Amino acid sequence: MMANSKIEESIDWSVIIVTFQSQKVIKNCLEALFCQRGVRIEIFVVDNNSTDGTKAILEALSTKIFFIENPSNEGFAKAANKPLSQAKGRFVLFLNPDVVIKNPYFLGKLAALFDESKTVGAIGPSLYYPDGKIQSTTSLQYPNQKWTLGSIPKYPGNIAALLGACLAIRKEILDQIGGFDEDYFLYGEDQDICLRIRKLGFSLAYSPQIQAYHVGGHSSENLSYKLLWDRKLQAEYIFYKKHYPQKAINLIAFSQLIKSNWQLFLLFFFGSSLLPKSRLHEKICKYKAIRSQAFAHLFHRFNQQRQP
Repeated sequence: MMANSKIEESIDWSVIIVTFQSQKVIKNCLEALFCQRGVRIEIFVVDNNSTDGTKAILEALSTKIFFIENPSNEGFAKAANKPLSQAKGRFVLFLNPDVVIKNPYFLGKLAALFDESKTVGAIGPSLYYPDGKIQSTTSLQYPNQKWTLGSIPKYPGNIAALLGACLAIRKEILDQIGGFDEDYFLYGEDQDICLRIRKLGFSLAYSPQIQAYHVGGHSSENLSYKLLWDRKLQAEYIFYKKHYPQKAINLIAFSQLIKSNWQLFLLFFFGSSLLPKSRLHEKICKYKAIRSQAFAHLFHRFNQQRQP
């Protein structure tokens, strides 16, 4: 698996990792991938202009990986899409740098599942935190789907979305849909791509017997609570506008505006006596972000309706 040599054999897997300030975790992630057995893989690492020593680690491994260096932080979706035109694998694994795959037959097992069921478009394994607790990696509904009032069609399978931290997708599907939607910077792109896969007629699969370990929180550890929640809510409304009818988005925004104002009222009067200072600050940032996005949407809609 030499990145600088001509690859003549067919490739089973193209693994794509996006790094940003990942010096603490990327080496363990890559070394585990180098131990995969029974499959032919190529590894692409796209770095979003890290300044913490990540680049030095990746440069030292340049004979084992394809290293793509971005001059600025382009966000996850755009960076993850960059290698797709070069990727030769039948399948693509999008992997966070803080995920460690300890089972050397992990990719072989995933490939076997794809080959067994041609109608499955994407697979997510079970992810465990370092303390052994299992992480929630599947969703049976899209964000605030209840407000769509049944306007979202019944797509294949029961799983609505899989977590993007460790997400395997057929390459032919990625070629068809063009990879991740680059309107998303960070957050929301995994739900979006899962919905678009289902719209093509493929289902999603969760495989609890195939396991990996996820440190968790790595992508957000350098963000303030305010920026974290602002980005999450911005991504949420991008998702709504792409996939939900306008009436549903209005209902979501109105309900969120009421809920966020009520929660902020409670936090202002009772939060300091019930929550630690850091937790209180995070919740205030969260509900301010919810209120801000909801108000911005409703204000924009109001102005649109006033125009002749």
